[in-house]
Amino acid sequence: LTEDDVYCRCLSQALCHTATPVTVGVYAPCGHRLYALLDKVTGFMKEEMARREEAELRRSHQRPRSPEGWGLLLALWYLAFYKPVLTELHLRRRNVEFIFIRFSAWQYAGCDKLWAGLVTTLCASVRRHFGALPLSVYHVVGTRPAYASGFSQREWVLKRGACLKLWGLLALLGAGLAVLLAALLVPGVAESHALKVAGGAAASLSGSGLLLGAASVLKNLLLSEKRKIERLTNSDKFPSQLGFMSKVRAEVEALVGFLAFMEIFERRQLRVVLEITSLDACYPEKVAGVLNAMNTLLSDAHSPFIFLLAVDPGVLVPCLEQASCLRGLADNGYVYLNRTVTLPFSIPAMGARSKLRCLQEAVETREDLMYRVIARNVERS
Repeated sequence: LTEDDVYCRCLSQALCHTATPVTVGVYAPCGHRLYALLDKVTGFMKEEMARREEAELRRSHQRPRSPEGWGLLLALWYLAFYKPVLTELHLRRRNVEFIFIRFSAWQYAGCDKLWAGLVTTLCASVRRHFGALPLSVYHVVGTRPAYASGFSQREWVLKRGACLKLWGLLALLGAGLAVLLAALLVPGVAESHALKVAGGAAASLSGSGLLLGAASVLKNLLLSEKRKIERLTNSDKFPSQLGFMSKVRAEVEALVGFLAFMEIFERRQLRVVLEITSLDACYPEKVAGVLNAMNTLLSDAHSPFIFLLAVDPGVLVPCLEQASCLRGLADNGYVYLNRTVTLPFSIPAMGARSKLRCLQEAVETREDLMYRVIARNVERS
């Protein structure tokens, strides 16, 4: 193992055991080296994820579920008719799935609201990971998990209100169609105009209720969270919009609730690892906007987010001190950065073994590098 392997192994173990939400500062002076370190951390965390999955399967003999194939239909069924319950059984689970999202601030450096790019990247990545349909259905009929009363092991409770409403609409629809058909087809009754009106009205009301729910799901399916936020930020009235941040926060809270629901459905913990890179290559105001977004929008007490802030503090601190929106708050950039970062992790200078490894990879051909990547993937699988 090289020195960098040891550092990244230690960091990955810390991330696997730390409570969320947490902001980890990965401080290293070389930008290219940061990407290599993040790749190592990701690989070690995936190894830990696989190890925990096997251990949990041996302990509980329950396989995790996935919203794919028949699992998708099961997830939609639970979303529509059941409320999730956070039980002691779920809290004892140690298997975890990490969802890795890499946000390069440089790609959004040209837009006015860099922090909006961070939020939209988060929303789009979660939507892509689980699928658009479960998230759209959750926006319409989903509920956040409630804590169990006592030591009950029931993780799902039937939504009696939703079931009664559905059965009521279906019964009203059936009765309306029956009356309408009787008024149209049965001899002697076909002359009754009142029955036709009553049957048509009952069928229309019940059918419109069902169509309204389907239309809401379709609207969320076509209009993603990313597009909603982009539409708000692109509006000409954006600077004067009242409650804009509350709307964005509501989208993030809905995303957090959906992740909590999927935790119980998949029978494992979920952690979203958001790797923020190239922030020290942006203008001071945009750097401040991203840090404010992390502090105000995404640091909910129950959010499963792990932020990896991979920056060079020697460059980032002067940016914070020059930002006009932080005057009086970040006169000392190191103090402000320490308030933002929960767990600072400084990477020392590259050791001899790490330098030798980099030199070997530099002189290897493209085919040798590809073979090395394939061999590493085989070892990890």
